[in-house]
Formats: sequence, C-alpha cells, structure tokens
Amino acid sequence: MKKVAWIIFGSLCVFFSFYPLPYFFADEPILLWLSKSAELLSSHFYKFSFFAHIGFGGIALLIGWLQFSKKLRAKYMKLHRKLGKLYVGSILISGPFGFYIALFASGGLSPQLGFSIGAVLWTCITFLSFLKIKQGKVEAHRQLMIYSYAGTFGAVTLRLWLPILILIYGNFIEAYQVVAWLSWLPNMLVAYLIIHKKEEIISFYHRYQIKRVMIGLLAFVGLSAMISCMSPQTWFYKKSAFKGTAFEYSEDLDGSTFSQEKLDEIEDYLTKEAETTSMLVLEHGKVVYEYGDVSEISYLASCRKSILAMLYGKYVEDGTINLEETIRELGVDEDDGLLDIEKEAKVDHLITARSGVFHLPANGGYDTNNLKKRGSVKPGEYFLYNNWDYNAAGYVFEQKTGNSVYEELETQLAIPLGFQDWNIKNQKRTVNEKKSRYSAYHMHLSTRDMAKLGQLMLQEGKWEGKQLISRDWIRKISRVVTPVDTVSARYRRDASSPLHLSYGYMWWLFERMYDNPDFEGAYTATGHGGQYITVIPKKNIVIAHKTTLDFLGYAGISERSSTPSWRYWWILRKLMLNRKSIASLADEKSHEEIIDFIREEYQQDSDYAISERLINEYGLSLQDTDKCEEALKFFELNLELYPKGYYTHRTLDYYGACLEKVGRKKDAIAAYQESLSFNPGNKQTQQALNRLEETSL
Repeated sequence: MKKVAWIIFGSLCVFFSFYPLPYFFADEPILLWLSKSAELLSSHFYKFSFFAHIGFGGIALLIGWLQFSKKLRAKYMKLHRKLGKLYVGSILISGPFGFYIALFASGGLSPQLGFSIGAVLWTCITFLSFLKIKQGKVEAHRQLMIYSYAGTFGAVTLRLWLPILILIYGNFIEAYQVVAWLSWLPNMLVAYLIIHKKEEIISFYHRYQIKRVMIGLLAFVGLSAMISCMSPQTWFYKKSAFKGTAFEYSEDLDGSTFSQEKLDEIEDYLTKEAETTSMLVLEHGKVVYEYGDVSEISYLASCRKSILAMLYGKYVEDGTINLEETIRELGVDEDDGLLDIEKEAKVDHLITARSGVFHLPANGGYDTNNLKKRGSVKPGEYFLYNNWDYNAAGYVFEQKTGNSVYEELETQLAIPLGFQDWNIKNQKRTVNEKKSRYSAYHMHLSTRDMAKLGQLMLQEGKWEGKQLISRDWIRKISRVVTPVDTVSARYRRDASSPLHLSYGYMWWLFERMYDNPDFEGAYTATGHGGQYITVIPKKNIVIAHKTTLDFLGYAGISERSSTPSWRYWWILRKLMLNRKSIASLADEKSHEEIIDFIREEYQQDSDYAISERLINEYGLSLQDTDKCEEALKFFELNLELYPKGYYTHRTLDYYGACLEKVGRKKDAIAAYQESLSFNPGNKQTQQALNRLEETSL
C-alpha cells in the first residue's frame, strides 16, 4: 500500500509539473487565460510574472518530491543538497510572482485572497526551512520542508479539485473561488498530521481497517459518480396511457427551407458540440429532421408556463376566468401575508409576470438580480420573470375550472392532439409551504409531444379541422406585452446583441435573431437546461428541442449536462441560416458589383443573407486574407447603410484596424474616436486609439 501511494504521489507530481508547457507555446489565450481580460493579457509585466510563477513552480513540483526519498538522501547526499538549493531558489522566484498574479485572479476577492495568502506562506515557509538547515537544525528543516511541499503540491490538488468543483457548481468562477483555498489549506492540515500525529495515524489506520474503508469509500464514490452522470429520474416514468398519432415524415426536401447539406451540418454540430439529447423539426406539419430519442419523456422546466397560457384560453373565452379580477377577490394570500398593494394584482398581471408581488415561490426560478422591495411598485408597472406569479396563475386556473392543470392538459391538448407518450401519472408538483402556498405544476413530456403543442400554436389553435383554442387567444398570448427595451434592460443585452426578445403571455417573442428576417413574428417557450418549443410562422416551421438533464442537473446542483441558452440560439441560427451568403456572390460578381447589389437588396426580402453584421463578417474575411483595400469598401458601405445601427461601433473598430494595416493612421484615429462616441466604455478601442496617438507624435 505504501509503495502504491508513493508511485501515485510521484506520478502526479511529474505529470502536473509539465502542465505549464502549453502556455509557453500558445499563440492565443488558452486554459486559464480565457478568463482574463485582453487588457491584462496585454501587460508585459503580468505575462512575465505569470511565466516566472508557473515555470519555476513547475520545476519545484518536478524535483521537490524526490527530496523525501530516504534512499536518495542516503546514497546521493550531494545530489539531495543540489536539488534542495534548486527547489528553494525556484520557490523564492515563483512565490513572489505568484503573489503578484494572485491580485488579478478571476472571481473577485475570495480567489485573490486565497492565492495571495497561499503564495506568501509558501515563500516564507520555504525560506525559513532553508535558514534552519544553514543553522544545522535538520529536524526543523525537515518539518518546514513538509509544509513547503504541501504548498507546492497545491498545483496538483488545484487541478484535481477544479474539475470536480466545476462539476458541482456548473461554472468556472464559483469553482475557482473555492479552489483558491481548497488547493492548499487541506494540504497544510495533512502536513501537520504527518509531522505531529504520525504514530496516532498509523495506529488508527490498523485499528479501524482504514484500507478496507477506503476501498469501500472509493467504490461508493465511483458508483455515485456513475449514477450522477445518468438520468435516474427518467427511469420511473409510466408508459403512455394511450396510443396517440404520429407525425408524417417529409419524403423529400424539394421546396423545403432546408437542404440535406444543412441538416447534415446540424447533425454534426449536435453530435460533436451540443448537449442536446433530442430535437424535432417540423415544416408544414411534417417531420423534416429528427435527432435523438424524441419519445423520451423528461422535465420541461419553464416551458410549462407557455402551456398554461394555452390552457387559459378556453376559460377566458367562455368567461370562467376574468383576467381583470384581482387576487384579493380570488382569495390569493400567503401565510406571512401579502401587502394590500400586492393584492390589487390582476389575473392578467400574473400571466404576464407583472403582478408586483415579490414573494418567494415554492420552487426556484426567481430573478433576484431585478427584484425590488415589496410594495415598491404597483401591479402591472414592472416586469419580473418569477415563479410566484406563474404558480399563483396555476392555482387560480385550478380554482376557477375545478380541474387540475394536468387534467386540463390531458383533455384540452394531450387527447385531441394525439400525444404519443402522455401519462397523467408522470406529472409532478413541487410543494414547499414554508416558502409559499402555491405549488409549481411541473410537466414532463416527450419531444414529439412538445412539437405538437408548437404545431397547434402555428396553426392558431386549429387541429384536424377543429378549433381547440380560439385564434384570438393564440394571437393574444403571442403578442408583445413587455417590450424589447424592458426585457433587454433586465437581461443586460446591449443594442449590438444579436438576440433581442420581448415578452407576451408566458411566451417569449423574437424581436431580433441574428438579423434573420424569417424570425419576424416568431416566438418560443423556454425551459431551464435546454427545453424549447420554437414557432416560426413565416416559414411554417416548429422546433422542439430537449436536453434530458443528468441527476445533478435535475437536482439543481450542476449545469454540466444543460444546454445553455446561447447554445440553443446558435443551433437555431445555424438551422435557419438558409439564405445565400454574400461570399457566394464573389463567384460571379466583382466587389464593386457586390456592393451595388447589396445597396439594392438590403431593405428587401432577398434570397441572400444581407445584414449589418453579415456585411461586417464578409469585410473581416477579406481583411483576414490581406485584402484590406477591398475590406475597407465593405466597412464603408456598412457605415453608409447603417450609420446608427446595432453594430456601428464595431464596424468603426474593424474599419480603424483595417485603416491601420494600410498605413492610414489619421483616418484610423478618427474611426476609433467615432467608435468611442457610440461606445465610450470600450477599453480595447481606447487602447488602440492611445497607441496610435502615441506613435503619431
């Protein structure tokens, strides 16, 4: 056991001592550098400090473990002393530089303190150890060296802990805030036990058969890790309560929005890069693309809200539910009491997330970043995406109809639409009366049944000749209630963001989607982790996208199995980018002719993908191939067509960089100055301007 432990220990030290090498050969930011700002990475002193720290730290890690070998000390004392001096010298260089770069650690104060305190202790302890051996105090030297190498070994434990913590927290920053302390503090505790409690540890080890305990613990951890990567919550779903009806499959792609090449591209992307577990694409009501197991049932997250909006229609139309009725009149309250002003919220406010009731919901899903003080706004004035409104809306629905949300989902939608995987027993609520009286009505559906809901929305409530939901209600819930400016402000999307959404009745509406005109009038249901029902009326397309979360994701512990929203938007962009590119014009037209063509077509529904962003992309492709003079013409065209567009500041940045390349420094300075007038806080542009102005003196 001792030999095995020694081999593992040495192997880890040697392996991770070479970890710094990729940084020395990198031409662009990699690994940890990806979390650093461009401004910091442009600092020569920071880069020098970083390389000094990791380089000499790697040397210390590589040779330090050998110093604990009794055989080495007995046979090769001179080598032991030389390696010791190299070890101490490496740390006395690496430590101070480590302290400096720790001041810029990603994640704020916690990692900055953790790494800087660790660097100071590491350096001081190593130096004290060196002084002790110079004084002939061998035992004190030995003990301090154990502490010193415990600090050095932090380079190993950091890299062992970090992926585990990312797995747990689901993001790098939170994991980094913890690992800044966890990488070295436990090591110091182990060093203390080795120095002062060695005999007790050995006795304890034999008395309580720690070897067997460790084997059992490792087996348990391994089994738990394996199960955590699975989705055991899906193992217990009931089979479909009835057969249902399947979608027809499109026999060919003649006249389709999609080409086989496009669908193959999407398949490749989903397989290699995305977390998607299943996706179904309908065009004119027929399946044109299917990915994964579309019959698998799983949790829909917030897509449930959009489905509830559909269910409301029948009872609003027949007068059972009055959207103008207040929650005071409906008896909605909480154990700790709602405020008088909160009780003035109407049902209409609940289903548009504008109630002004800032009470904790029974489940998560609360936008704490935009939360206001209770009673500070009147109902209807303030949009806040929050589960209290939606859960209360479910309660009101059930009180008024006399049926559960799930019963209504079955009778209004599942049976008439011919759901293939529906079973009411699969639907489960989240109840937490300590937080709120109103439970969350979670829904669990298959991807192909989700697609039927999207198709019903596309067909404005009509299915096989029967109007299941009134056309007026479908149009009402998919129109703007909370405008794009408000939504963008809530989620900090600036004007140049490629995606802009507004909000209706529990459906999100596309106001801008990578400048693709096909998304005019499109809308989507969204759910945490990668659940989407997207309707694109202009092209008669419905997309149902599902990500079945693993156990940790379902429990809300980790985001590792989730599809982040940006990934889905990118999938959607790739899928719907079906117009011809500007670059394809180059096969038959000169650049001057392309520019004239863009001037004629940019305001029309062209067969070519023409937008402010795409013109920039084409200009950048020319710039990348050293065709700067040609690129300048397209940036100038963009500034002509979109003088105050979403991307004007970026266009001016690209234009300025291109002007620099061709030696037109004065024009480049003017371009950067104009860019800053649009976006004053852009540090990179300011740096480029400062650099040019200094060289022009």
